[in-house]
Amino acid sequence: MGRFPKLLLSLCLGAPLLAQASGLADPGLNSAADAADSVAILDSHQDHSASVPDLGLSNFFTSGWDQPWAHRHDRYTPDMALLRVVTNALEQEFRLDYTDTDVRGNPKVDTSQFGNALVAYAINRRLMVEVINNAQWNMDFHNTTTSGSGGGGILRLQLVDTQTSSTSFQVKAAIPNKGLGQTQTTLSYALESWQDLHALLPGLGQTGLYESIQYDKLDGPAKPGAKSKGMAADITLAKTWTEASDSPFGRFTTFGEFYAGRDLDGPNEGQTVASFTPGIRTWFSKNNSLMLGEDLPLGHRAGFYRALRLTYIFNF
Repeated sequence: MGRFPKLLLSLCLGAPLLAQASGLADPGLNSAADAADSVAILDSHQDHSASVPDLGLSNFFTSGWDQPWAHRHDRYTPDMALLRVVTNALEQEFRLDYTDTDVRGNPKVDTSQFGNALVAYAINRRLMVEVINNAQWNMDFHNTTTSGSGGGGILRLQLVDTQTSSTSFQVKAAIPNKGLGQTQTTLSYALESWQDLHALLPGLGQTGLYESIQYDKLDGPAKPGAKSKGMAADITLAKTWTEASDSPFGRFTTFGEFYAGRDLDGPNEGQTVASFTPGIRTWFSKNNSLMLGEDLPLGHRAGFYRALRLTYIFNF
């Protein structure tokens, strides 16, 4: 295990001690007093909850379309964007992502760096649009760099939005990075969700379960037999240790993402590649947050040894 995974593991394991040392440990239910505190916190959200009507499939066509978007403040466990799992909620944000990858099994590429910038804007409580721009730099074993840029857009629909759960559906279009020889446009369809596990098991504290499943369809000129469709799934557990006001460690969250992708045709048809991503997210000021994580391959099929991820998000 490299230095960075050890650092992440230390941060994840040390989070309870950090919270306790700061007097910010998440309320547990180990005593009657703790249980009372938890009930009090939930009761304090009731007034806000009454002013934020729940969204669901039963009122999909009648509710949310004429309501301005706003962050919910009635949740015990925060729902947030993470590194790889598809985001389940609508956002108004500016986001920068950077990924540094040690490539495996490619005779033409030694390392790869990827930068992504996006602006997401929720038009109302049901619909969000997102514009994406990105660039990638591949370095070979002779330190020669090849680069190119791409981009795309997203439409996300909020299907369910309640105090303890969120589900959305999105369509993403990504144009090919012609500088790196890509020729196909990718259309992706994803269903993603979040559940507050505290509502089911109070002893878990502020713990959320995230899931997403995505289908990709590639269209455009390509070599005979090239991949044209694939799918991916992600399941993530996230634990929040501090409150939003505790900057520079506001809503300090540790999480672990299990990700798997599978080619449905092409030269690697039927092959599944899986990885695990431990990470952290913290708000260092009111609307500014950082995430840090590293993809670790599970098995020998992955096309990388490790991938370091760093993300900055500004919510507006």
